[in-house]
Amino acid sequence: MSTDLVALVRRDPDVHAVADGMIAMGERLELRGGEPEPTLLYDAEGRLLVSVEDAVRVSAQSEIRRLLGPEFADRVGVPVWWVDVRAVADVPDAMRVARAFADSLVRWLGGTVYPDGATDPPALSWKAAEHGDDPAGDVAQPGGLPGDAYQGGVIG
Repeated sequence: MSTDLVALVRRDPDVHAVADGMIAMGERLELRGGEPEPTLLYDAEGRLLVSVEDAVRVSAQSEIRRLLGPEFADRVGVPVWWVDVRAVADVPDAMRVARAFADSLVRWLGGTVYPDGATDPPALSWKAAEHGDDPAGDVAQPGGLPGDAYQGGVIG
């Protein structure tokens, strides 16, 4: 049995790019498959950890409400891209990788993950800020840059 997460993101996701980014940041994964088959993430020992289904565009609020419940649906504006992320249940570390993958999608594309998990602070720009006397001025403020992570409220 698997553990399922749903990433609801604002833009059409490039699943391979996000997985490649995780690998570049030190996650020991192997990427296999993809369109039209699910994208599969394997660990260094060749064990399947995570399956990522192709994204589906959802334009009807009623579909999110029907599938995820009214409380969650009221926080999500449409249209969104629905991405199923499934962690293999009997492999250590699979859920951590699945959550990291879903959170990475949301961090770069905006949106939210169901079920809710601990949220990360907004992503900071790679571009160095201008140097000044105010140390807080060197840090991007939540909602200050396009692409900052969604941190609650209504998206859309």
